[in-house]
Amino acid sequence: MTQITKLFSNLAITDPAVWLAISAGLIVVFVFLLLGRRKRRAARVVVSEESLNDLNPADVWLPPSKRSDERRRATRRLGVPTPVKVLDPRKPKRPIEAFVLDRSSGGVRMAAEKPFPTGTTMQIRPSNAHEESPWVTIIVRSCREVGDHFELGCQFQEELPIHILLLFG
Repeated sequence: MTQITKLFSNLAITDPAVWLAISAGLIVVFVFLLLGRRKRRAARVVVSEESLNDLNPADVWLPPSKRSDERRRATRRLGVPTPVKVLDPRKPKRPIEAFVLDRSSGGVRMAAEKPFPTGTTMQIRPSNAHEESPWVTIIVRSCREVGDHFELGCQFQEELPIHILLLFG
């Protein structure tokens, strides 16, 4: 402790080394403040009325998002795959087994043995749910083959209450 006291007792305010150290510290602080507060400007998109008329409504089915690089409105929750029963509208008597891989408040990503066309409306219910539990209507938004199964990106047709969402894991 005495060494530190001796070091600082020998410093004088008129010493050029003191002013150099203070000015270097202030420069570093100002640089971090200026660079840290710099906002990134979003790129402007110029759309003419002619190009709006040429848009296909199927290309713009999602509302615009706050960020240009992220369209998802809710975060995905991963977990243990949850088995579900899927009612195919073509064969409503025989439910198909599938697994929910991840879920959000807006929809689910499922693994199924067979593909479903984009835009198909189906109903799902967790396999371990009570027989009186409601079937949830979903719309297939994407379907891709992954190995020996198909991954379906599905959107809930309507907003679900939390107690129904929790059934899917």
